[in-house]
Amino acid sequence: MNTLRRGLLCTGLGLGLLPLRAQGTWPVPGRPIRMVVPAPPGGPGDVVARALARELGESLASTVVVENKPGGASIPGALEVSRAAADGHTLLLTLNTTHTQVPHLYARVPFDPFNDFTPIAPVYRGHSVLVAHPSFPAANLAEAIARSRSQSVAFGSPSPGTTGHLYIEILNADHGARFVHVPYKGSSPAQQDLLAGHIGLLFDSPATALPHVRAGRLKALATTGPARLAAIPDVPTAREQGYAGLERGTWLGVFGPARLPGAIVARLNREIAQALKGSQLREQFAAMGVELEAATPDAFAELIRADHHAWGQVIRRIGLRLD
Repeated sequence: MNTLRRGLLCTGLGLGLLPLRAQGTWPVPGRPIRMVVPAPPGGPGDVVARALARELGESLASTVVVENKPGGASIPGALEVSRAAADGHTLLLTLNTTHTQVPHLYARVPFDPFNDFTPIAPVYRGHSVLVAHPSFPAANLAEAIARSRSQSVAFGSPSPGTTGHLYIEILNADHGARFVHVPYKGSSPAQQDLLAGHIGLLFDSPATALPHVRAGRLKALATTGPARLAAIPDVPTAREQGYAGLERGTWLGVFGPARLPGAIVARLNREIAQALKGSQLREQFAAMGVELEAATPDAFAELIRADHHAWGQVIRRIGLRLD
């Protein structure tokens, strides 16, 4: 009996150690880590994903592969990660839209933003810049709104339900604008049409808009957020111009599937925070006009819940549904 007990005890201890051993070998040598980005190549999320993947690949001594899964309001890409094995080899890098706006805009979202994912780390917080084609006859937000009341003004967004789209609806609902929303399948095609003059306006990420503003290919009419962007300090905020409601910004974060082992979450959070401290990423992001944001997984989870609640209130107030 004692021998049997000892055998069972040793077996139990061995089984109990299996998760620790598995976590200790993560990432599995020779097996790449997939970073799913629910956006097309060339957009702000993709630009950041590739920079972060490079840094993580070096620090983890592994290969981090960025996989673009655009379209469907980010739902297909997020759903794929939610259904992946919780082994640390499939990650989601996405904007706040996926977890804080989409669940309020669609009646049937095939994932739970809280229960089907593991928050790992935020990457940056940012705000948008309202850009126009140089030929668009407005120098500020008031003139753009006035023009929308007298004739049709095509206002692009990366896709339905994104923060840029919600800003348009807020201006229409709260400030009497009559902008015509033109959705795209990502930031890059929206920007290309703006550069070609096919649409008049776009709320864009500073990461992708500022190079064109500096080159004179686009002009900036306003920025969102509570304060001016350091990268373009001469451009006033929408609030300064008398148009409130656009202060809540965007963020980009890394998630894993639900039940991702704590040791993997902690290591990824630590490596991401370390990457964000590096001068190379910091300089690159500063030029893009976004602020790096390191935080613990618990603090990140609190941010998600707070934004989910706040955007839910906005979406219900303006009465926007997309299904």
